[in-house]
Amino acid sequence: MSDHHTTPAAMSSALAAAHRRVERVFAGRTAKPGGCGRCYFPEELALLTVPRAPMSDDLVRMMFHETPDHFADHPGVIRRLLPQFLAYAAEGRFEGAGYLPTGLGRTGWQAWPREEAEAVDGFLSVWWAEALASPTPASGLRTVYELCADMRQSVTPMLDHWAAHLGEEVPRRHLVAWLDEGVDDLLQDDASSWTSSWAPDPLAEVQDWLLRHASRLDARVPLLALPPEERWIAYAETVAAADSASAADTS
Repeated sequence: MSDHHTTPAAMSSALAAAHRRVERVFAGRTAKPGGCGRCYFPEELALLTVPRAPMSDDLVRMMFHETPDHFADHPGVIRRLLPQFLAYAAEGRFEGAGYLPTGLGRTGWQAWPREEAEAVDGFLSVWWAEALASPTPASGLRTVYELCADMRQSVTPMLDHWAAHLGEEVPRRHLVAWLDEGVDDLLQDDASSWTSSWAPDPLAEVQDWLLRHASRLDARVPLLALPPEERWIAYAETVAAADSASAADTS
């Protein structure tokens, strides 16, 4: 994920409502005591056991990205931090590196109690939908996409929503820009432009999705249907044909 700082932005009314739902569902949560004493002071770990104790953005970000073995009660830590981290992320208050992978993506939250899982899913759905509809989303479209993909451990919800809105100018323009940067990676069977360091690898899913929905947006996309060893030969032929046509037009 690209590392950049953005000016904090206020959440829209819809996203604020989704966040209030998260706050309501996870209000007053605490985690069982115990955590890595090499990474955190005792007083920092103690904050996790106190409902609504103020915590700095830096501390929340660090704890939200730790591996489960850093805490005695990793799911409890994530539940405790969730309202503040989602506000931090959605408002674009990013400073420094280290956004991925997140702790939420390691919890299997989809199997949490229904009210909890629906609150998380609702927030991520609204956040992605609003980012895709905005010409200049806070934090950048790629950041929102990658965080949502990591938290969900899946690209499917984001791609499904994108496909449903490709008839609209802004989502289509976002895809054209993304293709300009990322199709060459996919031609090399590298999905790094479309996800981050989590499993399962979405390469086949993304390639198939682009073949179905973006073949007319970029001349390189149809080449994804070819065997890997044939793609670059066809790509070179496509470029040569385009160069010849351009030269003929200017002669």
